[in-house]
Amino acid sequence: MDRSGERLDASGRDGQVRRGVAGTVSAAASGAAPVGAELIRSHYVARRWMLSSKAARPFIHLLCLHEGASIDVGEPGRTMAFTGPAIVWLPAGSAEYLEVSAGATAELLQLRAGIWHRYLPPSAEPAYLALEAAGGIMALPVEPDLVTTMSRSIAAIAAEIASPARSAAASIMSAELTLCVLRLWRLFADSDRNEEGSSAEILSRFRRLLEERYQQHLRVSDYAKLLGMTPDRLHALCSRELKRSPSELIQQRVVKEAATRLEAGTVAVKQIAFALGFKDTAYFSRFFRKHTGEAPGVWRRRVAARSRAGQSRPTLNFADWP
Repeated sequence: MDRSGERLDASGRDGQVRRGVAGTVSAAASGAAPVGAELIRSHYVARRWMLSSKAARPFIHLLCLHEGASIDVGEPGRTMAFTGPAIVWLPAGSAEYLEVSAGATAELLQLRAGIWHRYLPPSAEPAYLALEAAGGIMALPVEPDLVTTMSRSIAAIAAEIASPARSAAASIMSAELTLCVLRLWRLFADSDRNEEGSSAEILSRFRRLLEERYQQHLRVSDYAKLLGMTPDRLHALCSRELKRSPSELIQQRVVKEAATRLEAGTVAVKQIAFALGFKDTAYFSRFFRKHTGEAPGVWRRRVAARSRAGQSRPTLNFADWP
């Protein structure tokens, strides 16, 4: 059986985690089961689930996080923290592990990529296609009542998986899974519509924050938190509207300021580096060279030579924001 979603620690007592995997015994043993469900109950220590899988069709995960609960989602190169009440969608391969804090309660659906639609009716196909195509982690803050509703559906799925021989078990599981998927799809669609309507406003706020704080070298997650959104949503918005990631915009703002100061006078490169928040002049020089192709001193001399010759200064390709 595919071990995606298996708990690593052994600290939980019997009955704290209720796990089920839909499908026949032979299907489960081969790792082909399309749907699994786990009920994560409060415990006095943090616990970790491995989400990565080497199977040809790895799991997608849907996490229902209750109010006051917090989790860390680990993916290659970074860790993301989420707090309930929230619904979190983790596409296949987007995260390596899930760490649930002490005292947290949550429900976790495991959906085998490319197969789980077998439990959905044809009317849910648009929702399935939209969610299956999601390219990044989605964390959607929701009202506690919706978390309660979703958690009941996931608990019902786990119960039906645990007793597959009961009458209408597959039909009930299909109905509950469909309700979960449609509710998530509606949240996803509404979030996109709201974001599209206010994208210019969000980008304007991001630009103002960047103008105020670019010298502090804040991370994308810091700006996203100040904007009240997830880093993934900020990344999606910037990439869609500006064709650049938030990190590119942050770095380009620093480079633009550095170029302006280099062109404006004879202040030492070291002083400019410190004024822009760099504690190491060598690192500043590498940073500037990476984005312009020239070291700061070379850039300054070339700009001065072009100015004396009556030529225009070199341009940095930074498109204006909305």
